Amino acid sequence: MSVSGFTVLADDRPKSLPSRKEIVALCDETGYDRTGIPFRNEPSEPVVAWIKYGPNVTMDEAYTQDWVAKFLNAEPEADVTAPRVYMAFTDTRGIGFIVMEFVDAPDCTSRDAKLVAPAVKKLISIRGPSPAPGHVGGGHVVHTFFVDDRTAPFPYETVKELEEHINGILKYKGDPRRVDLVADARNGLFLCPWDIHPGNFKKVGHKIVALDFRGTCFLPPSFFAVAMELADKHFIQRVARRVAYPKSDDVAAMVSAHYYLVPFGRNDLG
Repeated sequence: MSVSGFTVLADDRPKSLPSRKEIVALCDETGYDRTGIPFRNEPSEPVVAWIKYGPNVTMDEAYTQDWVAKFLNAEPEADVTAPRVYMAFTDTRGIGFIVMEFVDAPDCTSRDAKLVAPAVKKLISIRGPSPAPGHVGGGHVVHTFFVDDRTAPFPYETVKELEEHINGILKYKGDPRRVDLVADARNGLFLCPWDIHPGNFKKVGHKIVALDFRGTCFLPPSFFAVAMELADKHFIQRVARRVAYPKSDDVAAMVSAHYYLVPFGRNDLG
């Protein structure tokens, strides 16, 4: 199987990593009923890397994880880190592969909200590298605001375009309210880790390791508040109560706009 979109993101990656074709063959042999596998050079040897793969694994996710990992690793005092990305690519079937640092540590559990909260607080303070909403490198925003696959119907080049889309939804439903996301983003776009599931975090000593950046984009700060308003999982709610985050006047209108989309089951209204 041929591969495309190949990117090496760590010059100091382990020298013993398999080739792209070997990675694809290994994952094909293992099967696609899982989201990742450990890689060892020999069965009795230590794990060299973790290979995340599947049709929902994207280069956008890889670039974002890589950027966040490098940002956090430059701050050793931070409460949270992320696995370094060694390389990433997609094959011609559209299946993505991210070869990353293996973190040999237990997952967090539903009892770890108090530990995860400081990590989330740090994550939402990370300012993005671009004025365009979304992952590092562009692409479609992924967020619980959107009802169809949690994915925006088109990429936004600017915050203004995102603002116009949401205001278009409000207008379509006859709601007189309008949001001002440009003002909300006057200090930049910030990381929005809305998928706060215990399994997306690991415990390494006194630190937390954040995993799974598929749904983590850089957005105006109010989007994190919207995600917390829409959260229906008890663990997320417990974490949210322990995190101080911006709550703009736009949040209520944005939550309403989300629910306006629900009966249609699509995101391209407005």
